Amino acid sequence: MQKRLFAIAVAGILAAPAAIADVAVSGSTRMMLKYDGSEISLTDGWSRLRFKASSDLGNGQTVFANHEFGVNIGMGHIKATAGQRVTVIGLKGDWGSFALGSQWDTGTKVIWKSCPHWNYGCIGGMNNGRMQQSARYDGQMGPFGIAADVVAASDIDQAGVVLTYDVGGVSLAGGYESRDGADNWSGVGASMSLGDVGLGANFNEVGTDDGWSATISMLGFDVQTGAKNSASEHSVGYTAWSSGGAKFRVEVHDGDNAESSGVGILRFDY
Repeated sequence: MQKRLFAIAVAGILAAPAAIADVAVSGSTRMMLKYDGSEISLTDGWSRLRFKASSDLGNGQTVFANHEFGVNIGMGHIKATAGQRVTVIGLKGDWGSFALGSQWDTGTKVIWKSCPHWNYGCIGGMNNGRMQQSARYDGQMGPFGIAADVVAASDIDQAGVVLTYDVGGVSLAGGYESRDGADNWSGVGASMSLGDVGLGANFNEVGTDDGWSATISMLGFDVQTGAKNSASEHSVGYTAWSSGGAKFRVEVHDGDNAESSGVGILRFDY
């Protein structure tokens, strides 16, 4: 009798429906023809492969995970560079979201809002990027948003907070990061849309170093100018065509401390 009951129990467990998370695969494949001022090369343009999963926990709560891997399509392998991609596990609901892992620091909400360039990034941006071994919270209250992060690789290495305000086509942001053993970061940024014209500007500093940039975008072009520690930089980008996830873009760049350079990027997002 006991064996029969045990067999029925095991069969019931095996037959019970398992909670299966929703999984989505996406990525971006990018190849770049690059001129660095002296040589021309054909190289990967920051390609990546992404797996996203989520599961409804009930009561308006969702657990999520994101695994993103850098891919060097020019060489045909997964990149092994640490900290280059967003890989997190977290929880989200009406209260906002909380994520643990390798992710963007909150300062990027201030700096990158006004910088559309794929390869050259944001002129004047001071050391903002992805952070490893971190925790981050994002929340929203009407037009106001808050983002806070902590890096804890060994004790508390960094802690930051950013406040944002979005209404209509206007976005404002300001933030501060305390960095243990290094100079602290602070910055402000703004962007706005006027029909088909986009405008953006930011200013930030780390210790005695500072940087700024201003950008205007229209008709597929974006022109960015700025400086880092009084050394000026300029860049121009143009998205030649975009269709069905495929895009082709050209960017050129020069500055006081850099030779004139340029890239042509063929990109397919899926």
